[in-house]
Amino acid sequence: MTTPSSPCSSSSSPTSGQHRRCQVQESAAVDNEGDNGQVVHGIPFPEDIEDVEGAELSPPRCEWEFRLAATVPSPSLAGASEAIGSVDFDPAGRLLATGGIARKVRIYGVAGLPSSPSPAACICVPAKLSSVRWRPEEGGGRAVGCGDYDGVVTEYDVERGVAAWERDEHAGRRVWALDYAPRGAPTSMAASGSDDRTAHVWDPRAPSGSWATARAGGAVLCVEFDPSGGPQLAVGSADRRAAVYDVRALGHGAVACMDGHARAVTYVRWAPARRVVTSGADGTHRLWEWPAAPARELSGPAREVRSYSGHVSGRSFVGMGLWRGAGLVASGSESNHVFVYDLRWGKPVWVHPFDVASDSSSDAGGFVSAVTWLQGDADGGGALVAGRSDGVLKMFTCQPRRGDTHHQVDDL
Repeated sequence: MTTPSSPCSSSSSPTSGQHRRCQVQESAAVDNEGDNGQVVHGIPFPEDIEDVEGAELSPPRCEWEFRLAATVPSPSLAGASEAIGSVDFDPAGRLLATGGIARKVRIYGVAGLPSSPSPAACICVPAKLSSVRWRPEEGGGRAVGCGDYDGVVTEYDVERGVAAWERDEHAGRRVWALDYAPRGAPTSMAASGSDDRTAHVWDPRAPSGSWATARAGGAVLCVEFDPSGGPQLAVGSADRRAAVYDVRALGHGAVACMDGHARAVTYVRWAPARRVVTSGADGTHRLWEWPAAPARELSGPAREVRSYSGHVSGRSFVGMGLWRGAGLVASGSESNHVFVYDLRWGKPVWVHPFDVASDSSSDAGGFVSAVTWLQGDADGGGALVAGRSDGVLKMFTCQPRRGDTHHQVDDL
């Protein structure tokens, strides 16, 4: 999904109803891609990228083997927009939800994707979607939440295909991001970020009830609760900054502030050991850490540990996801590639062209617009799903290479 110019280019938020489109000028790189089940080697990393500042543990190397497991063709007719803006695995890892410009939530069975790429269910929604998230609950796969361009957060009953509730508290301003506190957290919570420059935190069991608010200097483009169950919420905004809040005291200010991106912060993901990875419209991801502080007290600026570059992100949301158990960061790119970084190194360890040349309806100017990881065990492997701006999905399995000894993520 293309971003409006204002979140990426300034701290001002666009007015409600603005749906400006950006044309991606990067040409799609072409390389050989393996058929389903074949090992995918990707492309070499360009030699002209400058080394990032700061020491790295060793030259980057890929300790993982990626295999293309499934390709889901675009469901759209020629000329229709099917840009995928968000993808998410359910807590059990059995289902995959996608949402975007097409005003549909599509649900896929993960196990059946290689042989049957058609959606198991499709829910029609009233507005374009910017975010889809499964509600964390025992067994998973029962309810999926969506944030939309009309400023509404809606939770859908997947089995019945109808809205269970909706929340319209962002004054009609576009909702960019939605997240739920993980199952096992002390309190049931949900958070949304909007063009109105606020992040709201509320109880999804009573969505029409009261809420707490964190305010930013620009449109709030991303939110994520600490997946370990801690009381922290990470927030990124169009004012080029990210912050971590204690949800028990949002009004007391941030406990950590991250200021280093040259443009809007589009994604924020938690890493282990009180660290956060941010992604910006400046074409970088950044890893941050901050010292522990007494509960609910201000901590101050976070320290930038490392910067990751190689992908292209200046005009569009390209997705960013973190496999916490393995320390791998995935992102899309306006160059129409999937990038994977190891948290230890500033250069990617795997780059793969999202080749859709065989699809006659595909747009040569397309780009990879969304990614997500299946959070598997690092020793047992995981899965990476990437979606493109024309609605095509690809799923890759990820297994450790034989003989490689994996690092401890907490020691990065």
